[in-house]
Order: sequence, then C-alpha cells, then structure tokens
Amino acid sequence: MKPTLTVILPTLNEGGNITALIQTLLCVMPDVQIIVVDDSSTDNTAELVRDIEMQNPQVRLIARQGIPCLTKSIMIGVQESHTDYVGWMDADFSHPPEVMAQLFTLAQSCGCSIATRYASQKALNNKSELQNDSLLAAALSSVLNILIKNVLQIHTTDYTSGFIVCRRDILKDHPFVGDYGEYFIEVLYFIDRMGIKIMELPYQSPPRTSGESKTGTTIFKLMRRGVKYLILTIRLLLPKTLFGPLSLKRTHQ
Repeated sequence: MKPTLTVILPTLNEGGNITALIQTLLCVMPDVQIIVVDDSSTDNTAELVRDIEMQNPQVRLIARQGIPCLTKSIMIGVQESHTDYVGWMDADFSHPPEVMAQLFTLAQSCGCSIATRYASQKALNNKSELQNDSLLAAALSSVLNILIKNVLQIHTTDYTSGFIVCRRDILKDHPFVGDYGEYFIEVLYFIDRMGIKIMELPYQSPPRTSGESKTGTTIFKLMRRGVKYLILTIRLLLPKTLFGPLSLKRTHQ
C-alpha cells in the first residue's frame, strides 16, 4: 500500500499565505492530508481554511484557543493525524512545498528527514537565511546550531529547522517540549536516541511572501530565545530527577 502523509501547518495570522500554500501542497502532492492548526489568529486565516475545508476533505482546520504556542499546535496536529507519516512546515512559503515532497520521499527510506539550511555551506554564510531574518537573527541561529551540534553530538546540521517528515508511530505519543522553536532540538534528540537515522535535505529558504516573522526582532527577544534553546540542550543531557520532566502535557486542543 502506498505510504500516506499528513502535513501540519501551524498558523498565526497567515491569511496572506495560507490559501496559496494549501493549493500548492495539493498540487505538488495530490494525495496529501493537511491539518491547519490555527493559533487564535486575529486575521482571516481560520475563515479561509474553513472555506477550503468545506470543499476539500483532505484539508482540516483545528482552531486552538488560549495563549499562542507553536509547540502545542504541532503536537496537536501530530496527535490528530492518522497517516503513516507526518510532517510540518512554516506557513509563509519560507519552507518550499516542493521540498516537503522531497522530504516525504527521503523519509520513506530511513524513517525521518529534515530540511537544512546549513548542510551545503558554511553555517555563518547562509544567504537564504538572511532573506527572512535580520543579520543578528541569522548569526544567532548559526551559532546556536554549531553549539548544539557539539553538545548533543547528533549528526544533523539544522537544529532549528522546523521542517521535517517523520514516521507517525515514532512521534504520535511523544510529548513535545517548550513554547517555540526549542521543541525541535528535543524532537531530533529523541529520534536520534531511538536509533533512527535522520537524513538531511539541503535547501534555500526563500523570503516569506506575506505577513511578519514570529521570531523576535529585538536583540533582547532574540537572546532570550537563544538562552531557552541552550538551557533545553543542557537539560537533555542531565538526569530528569534534577529538574523534573521537560515535556508538555498531552492535549487535544
């Protein structure tokens, strides 16, 4: 039987992108299932997805309530999917839909694949990254990836990618960690410790087509996020009895 894939799209005010992104994903992968987990958008994102959902059974909207949390949105999408594989990506076209199709093909040979901005070039010279973030944000991301790689010793290059396809059985009961991009570090660590090979696919990240980045833009916000990433990285190597469990509670919305 042909393997199946659910693509999870966590959204927050992506009304300018979401319709075109869904259409492109369906064009590139006609059999794909799509779950949009909207994080209480204040624009028309949810309404646009609801209109598509009424016309296409391959598309589903889950509207989260409460404080926006990227990690919870992704975890809910994984829990609510029913396909052989799950993947997720940003909803602003900085993650090309064509690359998602390639990740799905690659994951079928190993169990998990991620798209990386750094595998094919020096980490501190990633021009595609500068199209979506400030020089400071791009430099911080590059430095974080180098530090995390040296600490965790996982054979991957992009620990803040957030662009992945994985067998659903690996992650369906896994409680995710954190409130933003740090969750991805723990996911890669967990998959690696499960003995599953993570294959990488180099890609160039184009600029977002509409809306604003959810990553902090000031040096204070960027440093605060960076500190969270480093603290999580260190905690992964320490006994859980020292600080208690890392994970979010299992939730369905």
